[in-house]
Amino acid sequence: MTPIAKMLLGGALDEDVLRGAERSTLMLVDEPLRQYSSFFLRLIAATVVATAGIAADSATTIIGAMLIAPLMSPMLGTALATALGRPGAAVRTLALTVFGMALVVAVSAGVTALIPVAADMETNTQVLARTSPRLVDLIIALASGFTAALASMRRDIPDAVPGVAISASIVPPLCVVGAGLYEGAPQASMGAFLLFTANFIAIQVMGAAVYLLMGLGAKHFSTLASNARALWYTMVAASALAVGALLFQSSMGVLRAAEQERVVQDAAASWLQDTRYRVVSLDIDENNLYLQIAGTGARPSVDDLNDALLDQGVELGSIALSVVDEQRVENG
Repeated sequence: MTPIAKMLLGGALDEDVLRGAERSTLMLVDEPLRQYSSFFLRLIAATVVATAGIAADSATTIIGAMLIAPLMSPMLGTALATALGRPGAAVRTLALTVFGMALVVAVSAGVTALIPVAADMETNTQVLARTSPRLVDLIIALASGFTAALASMRRDIPDAVPGVAISASIVPPLCVVGAGLYEGAPQASMGAFLLFTANFIAIQVMGAAVYLLMGLGAKHFSTLASNARALWYTMVAASALAVGALLFQSSMGVLRAAEQERVVQDAAASWLQDTRYRVVSLDIDENNLYLQIAGTGARPSVDDLNDALLDQGVELGSIALSVVDEQRVENG
């Protein structure tokens, strides 16, 4: 056993812990009714709670759903089965993950249809937090995947499991996918699905790294098992690069939008500096500026603002200006 394996395992490999990990990740199913009923009942309950939490814009409710949701179990099972050279178990846990994903999307769409107050895909903070994933979300997912794989093979860190469940975005993004499909917001659904995909791939990447470094893949396997493992790891690596590129592009878009908004705010402040007007609200949507100002006196020219923005290198599609006339009474 290598020093790294000893450090990750906290000593020698405990065969009882390994068998427990195989069972908890649904890689080993020796009581089908008990294990599968527990998995699906918890998954449906978590989906209902998470979808209701999204509709209510309640972060606390969604955290509760994360603690209930068991979808990470077969994901880890795929990583563990692949490392152990058991392609049959890997395919079974992967199929269970895919079926669970479809079930969450379907149930969340149904719950969204039944909830009297629908989730607003454009203003709901719980929706927005999951429809524009960034590179930092992948970093969080990698750390969560590492901790989940580590906790699955050690008795002494079970207290990390709830934290992993909360930090990993698994069921809530799928609920946003279902809600978005029902509400006719495919772009929101695609963004949420990208976040889920990033978490799934991160769990596979870190699961493979942790389990192999623990020495679980050190045995000699059949040609079929070796080829299947090599193929899966190649697919995971390629997917990780593709998702990383998409999230990097998304992160750069967020940074560019933030910089553009800062420039527009500064330009608007300078534009109104010598007037008796002030900015009430400023919003940039799809490169169109919606600006509301309030004050008294001669109204400033919107063309002057547009020229100032062009000088700063900001070319907007349009500027919609709303002016509120204020009445002031000055005593004394």
